[in-house]
Amino acid sequence: MRASELSLFLLFKVSIVLFLGGFIQSSAGFGFGLFSLPILLFFKFKLQEAVIIIILGSSIQKIIGIRYFKKIIDHKELSPLIISGLIGLPIGLYFMFKVSGFQQSFVKQLIGFLILLMLMLRWSNVLKSADKVKSVWTFIAGFISGILNGFANVGGPPAVLWVLAQKWDNRKMRSAVIYFSLFFAPFQIATMMVLFGYTLCSPLLYSLVLSPFVVFGTWCGLKFGDNFSKKILEKYMETLLFLIAIASIIKPFI
Repeated sequence: MRASELSLFLLFKVSIVLFLGGFIQSSAGFGFGLFSLPILLFFKFKLQEAVIIIILGSSIQKIIGIRYFKKIIDHKELSPLIISGLIGLPIGLYFMFKVSGFQQSFVKQLIGFLILLMLMLRWSNVLKSADKVKSVWTFIAGFISGILNGFANVGGPPAVLWVLAQKWDNRKMRSAVIYFSLFFAPFQIATMMVLFGYTLCSPLLYSLVLSPFVVFGTWCGLKFGDNFSKKILEKYMETLLFLIAIASIIKPFI
């Protein structure tokens, strides 16, 4: 999308998307990219433009969230998930570069089907709740999340399923996904600037200018999410994943 095509009305709509993205991710621990990407693509942004807007917006949300949860985050416990995610990240970035010229509906539907597949694994009890999840599941969850983050900054679902398998409380569940995914942002932005160059400068500027909406949405979401019990938060996470998947797959919503 060219700068000349960006009207004030479109900026207003993008600001609402960023506000809701910050709210959803702060209340559930994930969902900024999953919610925002299909809508930004519907607004005729190219895949790489939508992703860079989301990366900057969600990074602001994550920094605020980490400060909010700083006493809860266990850095050592999450390090294997982060390392495996960083291994998968370059693969996802390569995929994004390859499909950037594809029909946007294909990208959205592919993401939707992947989310549904992961939800089915959750509902079939393949990944069962435990005090400590097996290392192999930690690697798989982090690796797939890294690929999805590199592909479209939508790496939340695998990490969420991994978190849901832990016997953690509300705040620790939400903080884990937020902390884990922040590590991808610098690598994503640097690689995308190399791959797509100056064409991403305008989308980055739009996201920066509209960042106060992210901050406000984040503050509202953090307070809202604190009111959930662990059981309600689990259902909220699963329902959110399901609705986003269906909205990405069904053509009237894309």
